[in-house]
Amino acid sequence: MSAVTALIAQQRAELRHRRAWILACRFASLGFAAWYLELIIIEGHNDVFFISINLFAILTGLSSLIVFNYFDPPLLIRNLHVADASLRAASLAAIDPLRGEILPHLLHDLGVPPGPERDALVASIDADELVRRTAHQLRGDRRRFGRIYLGVYLVLALGFITLVCTHESVPV
Repeated sequence: MSAVTALIAQQRAELRHRRAWILACRFASLGFAAWYLELIIIEGHNDVFFISINLFAILTGLSSLIVFNYFDPPLLIRNLHVADASLRAASLAAIDPLRGEILPHLLHDLGVPPGPERDALVASIDADELVRRTAHQLRGDRRRFGRIYLGVYLVLALGFITLVCTHESVPV
């Protein structure tokens, strides 16, 4: 398998992972909201404490912002920023067959409005322009932050679920 084919496969896998994580955040958020409704409506709990489930659902939904930033910019664009000339050349060659999948979303995130300008950029943007436009997205270590956030979130989620499941309502 050539380097370009391997990079295309890696980029497609990253796009699948991004979609899966975003979908997981949405389903988890909806799950917490459904749990809240189940406790309030079906089980008849009316303790104010259970509103925190709804707030946790909102936090979980907002976690998709971390997912967006974790996977942006895409792998092939990140590779254009490295010093290794062979990886940069292979990534540039791999971008061509994926232009329609990667670049419209990337340019939208960069603030290029839909229309002829975006279409022209998708068709003709070169590596130097991509590097210039995405340089600000590579400041800081988004991937490290995303992994730390996931670890902290999972610990908080497990603790929160345990707290809610063991909560005893105090009669008034």
